[in-house]
Amino acid sequence: MYKYYGILIYWFIFCYSYATIINIPADYPTIQQGIIVAVEGDTILVQPGSYFENINYYGKNITVASLYLTTQDTSYISQTIIDGNQIASVVKFESGEDSTAVLTGFTITNGNSGWGGGIYCYQSSPDINNVKITYNDAIQGGGIYCEESNPRLDNVTISYNDTGWGFGPAGGGICCWQSTLTLENVTINGNISNAGGGIICVQESDLSLTNVTISGNFAELGGGIWCGNSSMSMVNVKISDNLAVGIGGGVVFDICNPSLVNVTISDNIAEQGGGICCWQSALTLENVTINGNTSNDGGGIWCGENANPILVNCIIWNDSPEEIYFSSSDEPNSITISYSDIEGGETGIVTNNNGTVNWMEGNINIDPLFVGTGEFPYSLLEYSPCVDAGNPALIYSDPEDPTNPGYALYPAMGTIINDMGAYGGPNVIGWPVVGIDDDILIQTSEVLLHQNYPNPFNPSTTIEFSIQNSSKVVLAIYNIKGQKIKSLLSDQITAGKHSIIWNGEDASGKKVSSGIYFYKLITPNASHTKKMLLVK
Repeated sequence: MYKYYGILIYWFIFCYSYATIINIPADYPTIQQGIIVAVEGDTILVQPGSYFENINYYGKNITVASLYLTTQDTSYISQTIIDGNQIASVVKFESGEDSTAVLTGFTITNGNSGWGGGIYCYQSSPDINNVKITYNDAIQGGGIYCEESNPRLDNVTISYNDTGWGFGPAGGGICCWQSTLTLENVTINGNISNAGGGIICVQESDLSLTNVTISGNFAELGGGIWCGNSSMSMVNVKISDNLAVGIGGGVVFDICNPSLVNVTISDNIAEQGGGICCWQSALTLENVTINGNTSNDGGGIWCGENANPILVNCIIWNDSPEEIYFSSSDEPNSITISYSDIEGGETGIVTNNNGTVNWMEGNINIDPLFVGTGEFPYSLLEYSPCVDAGNPALIYSDPEDPTNPGYALYPAMGTIINDMGAYGGPNVIGWPVVGIDDDILIQTSEVLLHQNYPNPFNPSTTIEFSIQNSSKVVLAIYNIKGQKIKSLLSDQITAGKHSIIWNGEDASGKKVSSGIYFYKLITPNASHTKKMLLVK
């Protein structure tokens, strides 16, 4: 441990021996004053505290950092706050800053702007790492707005930012416009927008996501992600518990050709396309698990107007009302499936006589037997029919366990032949936790939302949840259109197991009709949604 810190201190001294370190507030009372006097390569080192200001790098390729930079102590991220005071964007990069313009070790909060409530980035390419961007507001890009820019985000949490329900593309967490954006080890949760609750990526943008969790976001269109006329790649990504009033609970692909590898899309809700909604797009899905998503049409995947997904080594299971659905009114679609487990098989795909299903070799229709609990609920039990059932001809294989040669490294199962589902394939490296340590989005050991009972029910049902630590808890009921019909709880709750009864009434005390409803639990660090059925 002492050797590690010795190396760290030596590195810091070496790197900055030819640059100035400006200490805030010892040298200057505000961060912006430090930036004004700084020159290329300088570091603005900020002591813990709350700084009520709106800063602008003004084209200077400098580092603005909390004591996290020198200590690697993540507690400084929460202790060092830049508060925009609801005046403007909290941080601006708008004068050609490059990748040596660094922002690290802060909480960015309380910004309010037309574009980029937390961070505004225009024709710049900053490095943003080990930062929380939370509780900011904007018309577009509640957390971050990027235009003609190429920023990189690493180990960042973007949560509870809001664009409201304005017109045009918005993006509650991130709005990416004609930009190339790289996200690694990022958590995006609890954001709200009219389109792209977590992320909106439009106008020939290019978005790369690696080790990213997108969960608990809310939008009219694209609860988790809206990707339009752009390119996107996802590797080791989890998209869960997002809600769209209209289309695409998990993600919308509109005129784009994304690549998804080792991705789970689960428990999302929308009117159409609970998991994925796509049109005029050629999707490549490799080792993707789509499970537990809900909509009126296309619980797993909804295809409209010349959509052409290609699925290899995938599992699509337990989506309601069907796994795959073709729109009947748009241009014909096609889907190509091989070495995948599809509930209902080929006959369970609803094509509405408007497209082609290319049912290739290696497909099955058998319960995948997920583990169901713990850190990797969609990994496979050792006797799952999906173990070692992936395409044996691909040039890669499941990662090998160095202590047990010939067998796959957990959470992949079986031998090093490919498994079906998100935990088999080329890029599984243990699914590292993403985001800032104390803002992990889904902690199944800390927040548990149980299935209601009885289910189906009439006239009432019990909802149980457990929290490990005392916190603010919101519990609400939504109808199939994503409209909140009743709030059951909004209060500070003590740690432990709790239960609450819903009597099937809306906020006005009127009995609701039969059908599918959803109950959503929100805490500061998690968001979970489950469905239930009222039968009269």
